[in-house]
Amino acid sequence: MRNKLLICNDFPQNTGMIGCLLLTATLLLHGCGAETYEQRLKETAKYFTYQDARNQALSSIWSSPAVSLRVPIEFEQINAPLVAPVATSEDSEAEVPEATPTVDPRQPDYADLVLPGLEGAWRMEVPVDLDNEIVDRPAYLYVLSNYSLLKEKNMDDALDFFNAVNNQIASAFNQFINNEDFKIERYPEGKGYIEPKSFNVGEFKPEMPIDGVPYQFQIFQVESGNNQLVILLVAPENITGRSQINEHMKYSLETVEFVSPQSGSGRSDSAARSSKF
Repeated sequence: MRNKLLICNDFPQNTGMIGCLLLTATLLLHGCGAETYEQRLKETAKYFTYQDARNQALSSIWSSPAVSLRVPIEFEQINAPLVAPVATSEDSEAEVPEATPTVDPRQPDYADLVLPGLEGAWRMEVPVDLDNEIVDRPAYLYVLSNYSLLKEKNMDDALDFFNAVNNQIASAFNQFINNEDFKIERYPEGKGYIEPKSFNVGEFKPEMPIDGVPYQFQIFQVESGNNQLVILLVAPENITGRSQINEHMKYSLETVEFVSPQSGSGRSDSAARSSKF
């Protein structure tokens, strides 16, 4: 900077101090502009690095009537059961056979547990450290919502949805889950390039192992107006470092959006649709 200022001495006396100051200001602004441009280039590079990492960690967008999100790419979706066609008869007096109960393959088969408001389910194999041996065990991801309860105008049950989910899990393992022990977490956790989303997060560890391995339930609750949503990750505790499931889940939670929020009137709530969480 000293050399830049010394340029003023090269000007003839009749140029005056004003010309010298204008030149100095121009040189200073040029330096600041270059520094700002370089900083913006660095931020742009960081943004594209973040986008690339997130795209590699997540699958394409999945959506239901209630929610959309991108799940970790390792998960494979468990399909919902096919709806059997309704039996009809030309004889109006003939008895219509009762519908055969359909087993939903998305529901847990590792415990006596029926998850309420099940919208979607996924499964993957993860490496687990079991007695100094690496074995593969399944991890599960579930999306649960009170969408159908709101659509049916069942407001009491709809607004108690978080407790209903907790009670179902707790009853299956004869333990207790206290929603007051949950804590607020935001994703992205640090400085991100999107507006952070807040979740009420709890952890439940069954005392009884599943398939010979200790498991944990990570419960992510989020709500918008009357709409309540639970993202449930069920995974072994001792997952080895080879798995990136936890890192990829953080990216996944960034993408959660309510698709068609319900007000409880059976119609979409435009105010809830635009609300942030």
